[in-house]
Amino acid sequence: MAKFEVTNISSTEDSFFDRQERIDWWEQDKLKNATVLVVGAGAIGNETLKNLALLGVGNILITDFDDISKSNLSRTVLFRKGDQGKRKAQTAAERIKDMALSDDFKVNYFEGDVVWELGTGVYRHVDIVLGCLDNIETRIAVNKQCYLAGTPWIDAGIYELGLRINFYKPPHAPCYQCSLSPNQWQAARERYSCDDFKKQVTSEGKIPTVQIASALVGALQVQEAVKFLCGQEVPIGKQIYYQGKTNDFDVFDMPDNPDCWAHQASYDEIISLNLDTDILLKDFLKEVSKAENSGEGATLDFRGDRTFVKTMSCRDCQKEIEFYRPSFRIFDYESHCEECRSEGENNTENQTPAPKQTIGQFNLEKLKVNDERLLNFTLKELGIPILHVVAVQDTEGKYKYYELTGDKKKLF
Repeated sequence: MAKFEVTNISSTEDSFFDRQERIDWWEQDKLKNATVLVVGAGAIGNETLKNLALLGVGNILITDFDDISKSNLSRTVLFRKGDQGKRKAQTAAERIKDMALSDDFKVNYFEGDVVWELGTGVYRHVDIVLGCLDNIETRIAVNKQCYLAGTPWIDAGIYELGLRINFYKPPHAPCYQCSLSPNQWQAARERYSCDDFKKQVTSEGKIPTVQIASALVGALQVQEAVKFLCGQEVPIGKQIYYQGKTNDFDVFDMPDNPDCWAHQASYDEIISLNLDTDILLKDFLKEVSKAENSGEGATLDFRGDRTFVKTMSCRDCQKEIEFYRPSFRIFDYESHCEECRSEGENNTENQTPAPKQTIGQFNLEKLKVNDERLLNFTLKELGIPILHVVAVQDTEGKYKYYELTGDKKKLF
């Protein structure tokens, strides 16, 4: 047996991160300075957040709109019995704040619907997005925003003892949408009525799984994120797959759909404005109508990104119902007037969209004549998400894109 001699002993306990920094390609400063958006604070999100905090990632933003349920507690390392009913994002933020080892660690959280209330600008101000999700609709939304912002993201998924992760790097293909089947697209619409209103009651499918799968996928997801942040190559268009029941491990090539619109959309230029979503529409339009911006006559244009509903005909009696709300803030039962609802004459089986009056373009002079009331709405009330990139058209039909950078201080 070969003999060896210890010639020098030095302290290895001066740094919290000593062992990982011994990896030759590891760059702890890059992790410390990185900003990571974690979408979802459930089972996968808990494991992912725990790993990020212990590895010394310096800036984390957590998004989730849900409460902690009893069934979450067996699968979430950050939550305790007494947390039932508390908000997931806030509680997770508090726990990793206590767990983090760096004195200047920063964590913030956002409680809202990621699909509709988290703007493109949020994705522009992070280095990578980690998707810890359990539904297709939100994955589609995250994929879209990441490709618009040019920000990489890693999607993680679990089922029983199985798991998979995918790394997407805009503008490269494939993207998440490339391989979606018609049934998956249909599943993405499950929480909406034919009027594009939110269903009051939806049949929520619960995924059979255990904490073991969450721990494994969270570890692999953060491993790939760390490699990327430290400048290592992470293969694009691959899926890492593991089935725990049979211990099968594989890496698959993902299909590229050349006609997929998600990775073809982009902005030519984004202009930062020190404005936020609390600004009144009239003041926003005055600002973008300045000569140095889009000029006199500028129009805020939703470009099909969302729908603002002014009125709609009652499904039963055709009486006009006033909304003045974005469609994602309207519930399906509201498509029947209060009188018909009280009489129980609301036919929820009717799948034909009812006539409604919507608005997708907002011009200062036109609204003064046609609907001055809207000018005193905030951008948030119109349905524009926090730190969003909005499209503004000038009188010649040319578009400029403005980020509502004034919202940044609310999240970072």
